[in-house]
Amino acid sequence: MQILRGKGQGGEWQVGLLSVRSPARKESPVPHPESERFTIDGALIEVPASALVPRLRGRLQDGGYEGHERALLRAHLRLGDRVLDLGAGAGMVSITAARIVGAGNVTSVEANPEMLRPLKRNLRRNIGAEGSVLHMAVVADGDKRDSVDLHVSPGFWSASTLPGRAKGAAASYAVKARPLGKLIRRAQANVLAMDVEGAEQQLLATPLPEQVRLLVIELHPALYGGAARDAILADLAGQGFRDVGGGRTEEVHAMRRGD
Repeated sequence: MQILRGKGQGGEWQVGLLSVRSPARKESPVPHPESERFTIDGALIEVPASALVPRLRGRLQDGGYEGHERALLRAHLRLGDRVLDLGAGAGMVSITAARIVGAGNVTSVEANPEMLRPLKRNLRRNIGAEGSVLHMAVVADGDKRDSVDLHVSPGFWSASTLPGRAKGAAASYAVKARPLGKLIRRAQANVLAMDVEGAEQQLLATPLPEQVRLLVIELHPALYGGAARDAILADLAGQGFRDVGGGRTEEVHAMRRGD
Protein backbone atom coordinates (compact mmCIF):
# COMPACT_ATOMS: atom_id res chain seq x y z
CA MET A 1 0.00 0.00 0.00
CA GLN A 2 1.25 3.48 -0.88
CA ILE A 3 0.53 6.35 1.58
CA LEU A 4 0.02 9.92 0.27
CA ARG A 5 0.20 12.78 2.80
CA GLY A 6 -0.44 16.52 2.56
CA LYS A 7 -1.87 19.64 4.24
CA GLY A 8 -5.06 21.55 3.57
CA GLN A 9 -7.35 24.05 5.23
CA GLY A 10 -8.69 21.35 7.47
CA GLY A 11 -5.21 20.28 8.60
CA GLU A 12 -3.04 17.33 7.63
CA TRP A 13 -4.43 14.41 5.60
CA GLN A 14 -3.26 11.03 4.34
CA VAL A 15 -4.71 8.57 1.86
CA GLY A 16 -3.78 4.91 1.39
CA LEU A 17 -3.64 3.67 -2.18
CA LEU A 18 -3.91 -0.09 -2.73
CA SER A 19 -2.13 -1.35 -5.86
CA VAL A 20 -4.32 -3.60 -7.99
CA ARG A 21 -2.70 -6.02 -10.46
CA SER A 22 -4.56 -6.92 -13.61
CA PRO A 23 -5.42 -10.63 -13.96
CA ALA A 24 -2.78 -12.63 -15.81
CA ARG A 25 -3.57 -14.00 -19.24
CA LYS A 26 -2.60 -17.52 -20.23
CA GLU A 27 0.22 -16.34 -22.43
CA SER A 28 1.70 -14.38 -19.50
CA PRO A 29 1.36 -16.37 -16.25
CA VAL A 30 1.37 -14.67 -12.86
CA PRO A 31 5.03 -13.75 -12.22
CA HIS A 32 5.14 -14.77 -8.55
CA PRO A 33 2.54 -17.46 -7.88
CA GLU A 34 2.00 -18.95 -4.45
CA SER A 35 4.63 -21.65 -4.14
CA GLU A 36 5.76 -24.57 -2.01
CA ARG A 37 9.35 -25.45 -1.18
CA PHE A 38 11.02 -28.84 -0.90
CA THR A 39 14.54 -29.97 0.00
CA ILE A 40 16.04 -32.72 -2.18
CA ASP A 41 19.71 -33.74 -2.03
CA GLY A 42 20.43 -30.53 -0.17
CA ALA A 43 18.80 -28.43 -2.89
CA LEU A 44 15.93 -26.08 -2.00
CA ILE A 45 13.33 -26.38 -4.76
CA GLU A 46 10.42 -23.98 -5.27
CA VAL A 47 7.33 -25.08 -7.21
CA PRO A 48 4.09 -23.14 -7.85
CA ALA A 49 1.31 -24.65 -5.75
CA SER A 50 -0.94 -24.61 -8.81
CA ALA A 51 1.52 -26.93 -10.60
CA LEU A 52 1.31 -29.67 -7.97
CA VAL A 53 -0.87 -32.76 -7.69
CA PRO A 54 -0.79 -35.15 -4.70
CA ARG A 55 1.49 -37.76 -6.32
CA LEU A 56 3.97 -35.14 -7.52
CA ARG A 57 3.95 -33.40 -4.14
CA GLY A 58 4.65 -36.76 -2.49
CA ARG A 59 7.66 -37.43 -4.73
CA LEU A 60 9.03 -33.98 -3.93
CA GLN A 61 8.48 -34.47 -0.21
CA ASP A 62 10.13 -37.90 -0.01
CA GLY A 63 13.05 -36.89 -2.27
CA GLY A 64 12.18 -39.39 -4.98
CA TYR A 65 11.52 -36.79 -7.66
CA GLU A 66 13.74 -37.59 -10.67
CA GLY A 67 15.78 -39.84 -8.39
CA HIS A 68 16.75 -42.33 -11.12
CA GLU A 69 17.89 -39.60 -13.49
CA ARG A 70 19.97 -37.95 -10.77
CA ALA A 71 21.63 -41.23 -9.79
CA LEU A 72 22.48 -42.06 -13.41
CA LEU A 73 24.00 -38.64 -14.00
CA ARG A 74 26.13 -38.94 -10.88
CA ALA A 75 27.32 -42.35 -12.10
CA HIS A 76 28.13 -41.45 -15.70
CA LEU A 77 28.83 -37.70 -16.05
CA ARG A 78 32.45 -36.65 -16.48
CA LEU A 79 34.27 -33.38 -15.97
CA GLY A 80 34.21 -31.51 -19.26
CA ASP A 81 30.81 -32.86 -20.36
CA ARG A 82 28.28 -30.40 -21.71
CA VAL A 83 24.69 -31.26 -20.79
CA LEU A 84 21.43 -30.42 -22.57
CA ASP A 85 18.48 -30.94 -20.19
CA LEU A 86 15.25 -31.25 -22.19
CA GLY A 87 12.13 -30.84 -20.08
CA ALA A 88 13.98 -29.28 -17.16
CA GLY A 89 10.84 -28.76 -15.03
CA ALA A 90 11.80 -27.63 -11.52
CA GLY A 91 15.50 -27.98 -12.32
CA MET A 92 16.68 -30.97 -10.27
CA VAL A 93 18.40 -32.71 -13.20
CA SER A 94 20.11 -29.45 -14.24
CA ILE A 95 21.21 -28.81 -10.65
CA THR A 96 22.63 -32.33 -10.32
CA ALA A 97 24.51 -31.97 -13.61
CA ALA A 98 25.79 -28.49 -12.75
CA ARG A 99 27.21 -29.71 -9.44
CA ILE A 100 29.40 -32.09 -11.45
CA VAL A 101 30.31 -30.20 -14.64
CA GLY A 102 29.61 -26.57 -13.65
CA ALA A 103 26.65 -24.30 -14.39
CA GLY A 104 28.30 -22.95 -17.53
CA ASN A 105 28.23 -26.44 -19.07
CA VAL A 106 24.48 -27.00 -18.61
CA THR A 107 21.68 -25.81 -20.90
CA SER A 108 18.15 -26.17 -19.48
CA VAL A 109 15.21 -26.26 -21.89
CA GLU A 110 11.66 -25.88 -20.55
CA ALA A 111 8.51 -25.29 -22.59
CA ASN A 112 6.02 -24.70 -19.78
CA PRO A 113 5.78 -20.93 -19.14
CA GLU A 114 4.39 -21.59 -15.66
CA MET A 115 7.68 -23.24 -14.66
CA LEU A 116 10.14 -20.81 -16.24
CA ARG A 117 10.54 -18.39 -13.32
CA PRO A 118 10.68 -21.13 -10.65
CA LEU A 119 13.27 -22.99 -12.74
CA LYS A 120 15.51 -19.93 -12.94
CA ARG A 121 15.12 -19.19 -9.23
CA ASN A 122 15.94 -22.79 -8.32
CA LEU A 123 19.09 -22.73 -10.43
CA ARG A 124 20.29 -19.42 -8.99
CA ARG A 125 19.51 -20.51 -5.44
CA ASN A 126 21.28 -23.87 -5.64
CA ILE A 127 24.21 -23.43 -8.04
CA GLY A 128 24.66 -19.67 -7.92
CA ALA A 129 23.80 -19.15 -11.60
CA GLU A 130 21.12 -19.93 -14.15
CA GLY A 131 23.51 -21.36 -16.71
CA SER A 132 21.63 -21.18 -20.00
CA VAL A 133 17.83 -21.43 -19.74
CA LEU A 134 15.80 -21.65 -22.95
CA HIS A 135 12.03 -21.26 -23.03
CA MET A 136 11.00 -23.45 -25.95
CA ALA A 137 9.83 -26.89 -27.01
CA VAL A 138 12.05 -29.34 -28.86
CA VAL A 139 10.83 -30.93 -32.10
CA ALA A 140 12.28 -33.53 -34.44
CA ASP A 141 14.89 -32.60 -36.99
CA GLY A 142 13.11 -31.75 -40.23
CA ASP A 143 10.08 -30.31 -38.40
CA LYS A 144 9.70 -26.81 -39.86
CA ARG A 145 7.24 -25.43 -37.32
CA ASP A 146 8.26 -22.26 -35.49
CA SER A 147 5.87 -23.02 -32.61
CA VAL A 148 3.89 -25.90 -31.16
CA ASP A 149 1.04 -26.19 -28.67
CA LEU A 150 2.01 -27.31 -25.19
CA HIS A 151 -0.74 -28.94 -23.12
CA VAL A 152 -0.27 -28.48 -19.37
CA SER A 153 -2.01 -30.77 -16.92
CA PRO A 154 -2.43 -29.86 -13.23
CA GLY A 155 0.91 -31.53 -12.40
CA PHE A 156 3.77 -29.75 -14.21
CA TRP A 157 5.58 -33.05 -14.88
CA SER A 158 2.94 -34.09 -17.41
CA ALA A 159 3.10 -31.12 -19.80
CA SER A 160 3.23 -32.47 -23.36
CA THR A 161 3.26 -31.37 -26.99
CA LEU A 162 1.43 -34.52 -28.12
CA PRO A 163 -1.95 -33.55 -29.66
CA GLY A 164 -3.68 -36.34 -27.78
CA ARG A 165 -2.82 -34.70 -24.45
CA ALA A 166 -4.96 -31.63 -25.21
CA LYS A 167 -8.04 -33.33 -23.79
CA GLY A 168 -8.11 -32.85 -20.05
CA ALA A 169 -5.30 -30.28 -20.03
CA ALA A 170 -5.68 -27.40 -17.58
CA ALA A 171 -4.21 -24.96 -20.12
CA SER A 172 -2.54 -24.92 -23.53
CA TYR A 173 0.13 -22.51 -24.70
CA ALA A 174 1.75 -21.81 -28.06
CA VAL A 175 5.50 -21.99 -27.47
CA LYS A 176 8.55 -21.49 -29.68
CA ALA A 177 9.89 -24.71 -31.19
CA ARG A 178 13.43 -25.66 -32.23
CA PRO A 179 14.76 -28.93 -33.76
CA LEU A 180 16.74 -31.27 -31.54
CA GLY A 181 19.88 -31.16 -33.69
CA LYS A 182 19.95 -27.38 -33.63
CA LEU A 183 19.67 -27.33 -29.84
CA ILE A 184 22.47 -29.90 -29.50
CA ARG A 185 24.73 -27.76 -31.69
CA ARG A 186 23.80 -24.56 -29.85
CA ALA A 187 24.60 -26.14 -26.47
CA GLN A 188 27.64 -27.99 -27.86
CA ALA A 189 26.22 -30.89 -25.87
CA ASN A 190 27.64 -34.37 -25.66
CA VAL A 191 25.16 -35.45 -22.96
CA LEU A 192 21.37 -35.35 -23.26
CA ALA A 193 18.89 -35.62 -20.38
CA MET A 194 15.44 -36.08 -21.90
CA ASP A 195 12.01 -36.18 -20.27
CA VAL A 196 9.58 -34.88 -22.87
CA GLU A 197 6.41 -36.82 -22.08
CA GLY A 198 6.20 -39.02 -25.15
CA ALA A 199 7.72 -36.68 -27.75
CA GLU A 200 10.91 -38.78 -27.62
CA GLN A 201 9.37 -41.18 -30.15
CA GLN A 202 9.52 -38.45 -32.80
CA LEU A 203 12.73 -36.82 -31.57
CA LEU A 204 14.72 -40.05 -31.75
CA ALA A 205 13.44 -41.09 -35.17
CA THR A 206 16.57 -39.35 -36.55
CA PRO A 207 20.00 -40.65 -35.41
CA LEU A 208 21.69 -38.55 -32.75
CA PRO A 209 24.84 -36.62 -33.71
CA GLU A 210 28.09 -38.52 -33.19
CA GLN A 211 29.16 -36.04 -30.51
CA VAL A 212 26.45 -37.35 -28.13
CA ARG A 213 28.04 -39.99 -25.91
CA LEU A 214 25.42 -40.27 -23.13
CA LEU A 215 21.64 -40.17 -23.14
CA VAL A 216 19.65 -40.26 -19.88
CA ILE A 217 16.03 -40.64 -20.90
CA GLU A 218 12.63 -41.43 -19.47
CA LEU A 219 10.52 -43.37 -21.96
CA HIS A 220 6.71 -43.32 -21.91
CA PRO A 221 5.34 -46.59 -23.35
CA ALA A 222 1.95 -45.86 -21.79
CA LEU A 223 1.60 -43.19 -24.50
CA TYR A 224 2.85 -45.15 -27.53
CA GLY A 225 3.06 -48.81 -26.55
CA GLY A 226 5.71 -51.32 -25.54
CA ALA A 227 6.61 -52.22 -29.12
CA ALA A 228 7.45 -48.59 -29.91
CA ARG A 229 9.51 -48.39 -26.71
CA ASP A 230 11.47 -51.47 -27.73
CA ALA A 231 12.00 -50.01 -31.21
CA ILE A 232 13.47 -46.81 -29.70
CA LEU A 233 15.94 -48.83 -27.61
CA ALA A 234 16.84 -51.06 -30.56
CA ASP A 235 17.48 -48.04 -32.79
CA LEU A 236 19.74 -46.49 -30.14
CA ALA A 237 21.61 -49.79 -29.87
CA GLY A 238 22.06 -49.68 -33.64
CA GLN A 239 23.74 -46.29 -33.21
CA GLY A 240 26.23 -47.80 -30.79
CA PHE A 241 24.48 -46.95 -27.51
CA ARG A 242 24.28 -49.55 -24.75
CA ASP A 243 22.18 -49.48 -21.62
CA VAL A 244 24.51 -48.89 -18.68
CA GLY A 245 22.23 -49.01 -15.71
CA GLY A 246 18.77 -47.63 -16.40
CA GLY A 247 17.09 -50.95 -17.04
CA ARG A 248 13.33 -50.62 -16.98
CA THR A 249 12.99 -49.04 -13.55
CA GLU A 250 10.24 -46.49 -14.12
CA GLU A 251 11.39 -46.58 -17.77
CA VAL A 252 14.45 -44.40 -17.05
CA HIS A 253 17.53 -45.46 -19.07
CA ALA A 254 21.14 -44.40 -19.34
CA MET A 255 22.47 -45.14 -22.85
CA ARG A 256 26.19 -44.64 -23.48
CA ARG A 257 28.44 -45.12 -26.50
CA GLY A 258 32.07 -44.68 -27.44
CA ASP A 259 33.67 -46.45 -24.48
